[in-house]
Amino acid sequence: MNPGHRRWPVTGRAAAADRLARADRSRTFPPLPVLDGPDGTAAASWWGGAWLTALERSALDGARLTRGRAYARDGHVDTINITPGRMIATVRGSRPRPYSAEVRVRTLTDQEWDALLDGVAAHPDQLTALLAKELPRALAEAESGLLPGPGDLVPRCSCPDTGRPCKHAAALCFQVARLLDADPFVLLLIRGRGERELLDELGRRSAGHGARESRGRAVGPAPAVPGGDEAATVAASAVSSALATPTPSASRPAFGPDGVQASGSAAAAPEEERVRLGTEGGVGAAWAPALPAQGVLAREALADRPRPPLPPPAAVPPRPGRPLALPDADGLPFDAATLELLAADAAARAHACLTDPESPGEPAAAGPFPALAPWEDAIRLAATAHPTAGLTTTTRALYRDLAAATGRTPTDIARSVAAWRQGGHEGLVLLEGTWNPPAGDFDRARSALLAAGLPALRPHHNRLTDAARGLQLRFGRDHRWYPYESEPGAEDWWPTGPADADPVGALTTLVTR
Repeated sequence: MNPGHRRWPVTGRAAAADRLARADRSRTFPPLPVLDGPDGTAAASWWGGAWLTALERSALDGARLTRGRAYARDGHVDTINITPGRMIATVRGSRPRPYSAEVRVRTLTDQEWDALLDGVAAHPDQLTALLAKELPRALAEAESGLLPGPGDLVPRCSCPDTGRPCKHAAALCFQVARLLDADPFVLLLIRGRGERELLDELGRRSAGHGARESRGRAVGPAPAVPGGDEAATVAASAVSSALATPTPSASRPAFGPDGVQASGSAAAAPEEERVRLGTEGGVGAAWAPALPAQGVLAREALADRPRPPLPPPAAVPPRPGRPLALPDADGLPFDAATLELLAADAAARAHACLTDPESPGEPAAAGPFPALAPWEDAIRLAATAHPTAGLTTTTRALYRDLAAATGRTPTDIARSVAAWRQGGHEGLVLLEGTWNPPAGDFDRARSALLAAGLPALRPHHNRLTDAARGLQLRFGRDHRWYPYESEPGAEDWWPTGPADADPVGALTTLVTR
């Protein structure tokens, strides 16, 4: 390349066309509705049935297909993303974390696409059927091999099952068959081309085919061709109308009541886009302008007019929700457990803002959480994201990671998490330090304990301790008592039980354990 040549960035209309092309080759479908009855996963179209036939002939174990059919029928398959040669979805199995299932199919070569599109352009009835969301048998059975055969479906899954396919990949295939029933353009996308680019190309080829037919008649009589010039012109007009019809945005596709993406997923054509019909430059040449997209003028949309009041806000749930479990798959650009932890924390913070008694329904200026040091905030995250007291494999791994990041031991992390669960920030402060409370509640506590017939505890700073029995109460600045216990004589104190404003109640919890 010339050293003085400068490559300019792609902007404007070219960049918009590039974005449309990328969006056209990726379609995302929400989870399909649960089906009733044992035959709910049966294909409704002949091409959907051919897809399932290829799956059944490729399967090495019929039992896995049966379980996959049940998974699909019962709604275990989540959002499905389809791109050329690849279908992927998360499938919920018997474990809490869903699996990432994937099925790959060979895409058609450019030569195979040329042959297929030429065949459709030469037979306008096939194009008409495609626009009506029907797949002509002649098109599917052409040499290009549009429908998969035995062995063409290549499954993959993050589950430990080595079956081919496993039940998760089989469930994905059953749901894809339902998508094919509703829209055969999904099959064309799997084979490598998006709906928008196919309609563009078919419009050009249909118009060219009609022009060649017209030139042939001008030179001399020619054998009649089924669906000749007039049919090709009508087909090209249908393509132009399909392209000009406003359709949902590629980033937010529309779906019908059955959960299947609505037809016409490509973006609307620009207003100046036109398709040439008829002969080239001769009599009968015509331009078919695309229909302008429907809309509202800005001055009308922004005009001042009476508006109905906003609906009341939804009721705040009693507790924050739990985030969905992410798929356990290799090669993810993030750590799934860490993302789940942050999502749980965001939900807890949002819930606390909405339930803050000082400003109900509105976030407080500084938020419901105090300003915490990194160490304290790490403990808060670990304690609130995994609220159970038991040590699971996940929490053990989390404690090891926190210990390595903070220079502490996993035991220190577990003890600090227990303190936070016991009393929040104040519980963590009492775990790590002492203070000298003023005369009053702390001094009267020993008398109250003796009057209740409980063991006598020795005072030291804000703590009342019976080391021989492994019992201890710590008095907080919030005027609550925090129970601790240890192995007798070991001085290895752990937060035990909830904090209590009554020292008798706090110590009774320890004694009766």
